Amino acid sequence: MKAKQVKRVLPEQIVNQVDTWGLGVQKEIEKKLREKSALDLASLSKKYGISILVGKATELKTQVGDQKIKEILDALDYSQSIQQEIPPSIQKNASGDSLFYIFIHPVAHTIILGFSKVRVIQEMDRPLIK
Repeated sequence: MKAKQVKRVLPEQIVNQVDTWGLGVQKEIEKKLREKSALDLASLSKKYGISILVGKATELKTQVGDQKIKEILDALDYSQSIQQEIPPSIQKNASGDSLFYIFIHPVAHTIILGFSKVRVIQEMDRPLIK
């Protein structure tokens, strides 16, 4: 009976979970790039159940349909052009159904990890949900 209880998940918990998972995937990608081993995005995407886009911010704009993410990519492109340090960030798309962990890597340029909000909630650590 307890397993079927409705539980409340706060937006901060979802963002914190995406931040934790995004950082883990970022470290794995950076390790593979540092070791100069093949970066198999398809297997990483399947392993974590996320979408992964890699490239220059201007090129990624053509691959992304969401207007809000396109604006963020414009801002990233500008920040990179003035050589500003850009920390990893979590962005929500316009409809709010996905979260994107975005970070910059000197070799791979801009890397976007896309997390479905529904999947994050389903996969969250059960004790976290209250």
